[in-house]
Amino acid sequence: MKTFVLSAFLAAFLTGAFFVPAANAQDTTATTKVAIAAPSATTPAVSSKNLPIYLDHDLAKKHADFTRFAKVRVKAMDRNHRLAKSRMQITKLSNGSYKALYHAIDYATVVCKVRRSSSKSIPYVAILSYREMIMETTALSPEKCRTGEFKPVSIIPNRQIFSHKKGRWQ
Repeated sequence: MKTFVLSAFLAAFLTGAFFVPAANAQDTTATTKVAIAAPSATTPAVSSKNLPIYLDHDLAKKHADFTRFAKVRVKAMDRNHRLAKSRMQITKLSNGSYKALYHAIDYATVVCKVRRSSSKSIPYVAILSYREMIMETTALSPEKCRTGEFKPVSIIPNRQIFSHKKGRWQ
């Protein structure tokens, strides 16, 4: 008898819970007026010159292409720098200790910007910005300098301009 009463109570409770949202629902037969934006005679025609950046798919493709190009370029510049970590400059100081320094690009500061150009021969122009850090440490020997803890002592801001010509970035 207990199970019958419990199951009847549970059934009544659950069916009541399902009807509450329907009772609180709004009337769907009411109509609401919605204003629709329509172009007027004074609205300029949309072209590649005044197209919003988020809708310009060609510009987005060129930005993605330039970003890939820039990543490869920045890694090569970091690796081939005259004072890269593999070619760090070690000098002996007057007190007998040694100072080592090298240049490194901070990859977190790399920013790529691409825009359309007014030139017909060069349709896109890009700017690559990044910061180059001068890292330095001191130690009692050149070997300890190479494995020492380097700290940034100076930051050099860099900006390079590239153009997209004949299907590639230059």
